[in-house]
Amino acid sequence: MDEEFEDYLEEEDEDTLELAQMALDRGEHEQALELIEEYLETNPLDVEALNICAVAATSMGDEQKALALYQKALRLDPRNGALHHNYGVLLERLGDFHEAMAHFRRSLELQPDFPEAYINLGNTLDELGQPEEALQMYDEALRRMPDSPDAYYNKGYALNRLGRPAEALESFEHALAMDPGDAASLNGRGFALSGLGREEEAVESYGRAIARNPEFPSYHYNRGLSLLRLGRLEQALESLNAAIERDPQFFEAGIEKLNLLIDLGRFSEAHQLVEELALAHPEHPEPPFYRGLLMEKEGDLEGALAALEESLRRDPESIYTLNNKGNVLIDLGRLDEALACFDAILARTSRYPLAHYNRACAFARKGKVQEAVRALTKASAQEPHFLEDARTDTDFDRIRQSPSFLRLIGVKKAG
Repeated sequence: MDEEFEDYLEEEDEDTLELAQMALDRGEHEQALELIEEYLETNPLDVEALNICAVAATSMGDEQKALALYQKALRLDPRNGALHHNYGVLLERLGDFHEAMAHFRRSLELQPDFPEAYINLGNTLDELGQPEEALQMYDEALRRMPDSPDAYYNKGYALNRLGRPAEALESFEHALAMDPGDAASLNGRGFALSGLGREEEAVESYGRAIARNPEFPSYHYNRGLSLLRLGRLEQALESLNAAIERDPQFFEAGIEKLNLLIDLGRFSEAHQLVEELALAHPEHPEPPFYRGLLMEKEGDLEGALAALEESLRRDPESIYTLNNKGNVLIDLGRLDEALACFDAILARTSRYPLAHYNRACAFARKGKVQEAVRALTKASAQEPHFLEDARTDTDFDRIRQSPSFLRLIGVKKAG
């Protein structure tokens, strides 16, 4: 072949490779894929081209093709840190977190000053339930790239999950100083503010996130939770509805809406929502639990008991369902069965003062003063408000004038 013609072909190939990278950088993934596949026809062992093709295929949703391309490229160049990183990103996306972590670590062995690899390794560690280790990776990234909003954003989310809202807020403020309109950081900032009890500011931050990305259901959901804590129930309902409209399968939003409808006394709407949730999640324990709660409030105690037993069949370990079953049994006058429920709870955990209080109620109804007083003492030792509750709770009417009960609640006997 003529040498000049060979040079021409090489230049043409280089142009195609460059054009493919430029298309990828612009987000024109289909064009990038078309160009790079054309290039690979004559350069099938070009590692850079295989990497570009894999990135484009991932962006087009063809993960299996991308996996094969990365594996081929790594066989050709196993010491390529960028390849290990990009392959790890794809594995993380596919939920193969342990394998992704191995490739991120290998990437950092080969390229120790690769901030994005530290960030993605941190994300993988967080997914694997190791947020403290994830924080170390984000800090490593920030040491190398202190102006990275992504590192601050991910660090903030890990701190929120660790229950450290003040530090999380600081991280999100750093992220937003660099990218003031980032909706995800505004949402994380709202969550941190809520954790600090600053609900009005949280609502404002969620509102800014929604203004930037109104179609993301979690932003509406989180705003609804803050509005609930502020007692602004109708606005909370609007936010929860907005979350569900955007994601009809958003189970947590459905449950919060259900709770709110019950609190608002809108029982017919609550019944309809329970059945919708039950249809969408036929083996989930929550729909029958709330069906039982509704029936209890409407006075159908036998129906409530059957619904709660169905919920317990699906989740036998649920303490709060067992507690509600005990309450219904008290109202049905089946006091020994109720006591068995509360005893079962306390056999699992001593830190459930409501079970002690409900035991006291059952014993009081049976007229067993000392047992009731002992149970109420245990409940109030953990939560003192139970003594005030007992002053007006009709369950204690049968023992209300007994000296030991009066001494416990701090009331002197008349006469």
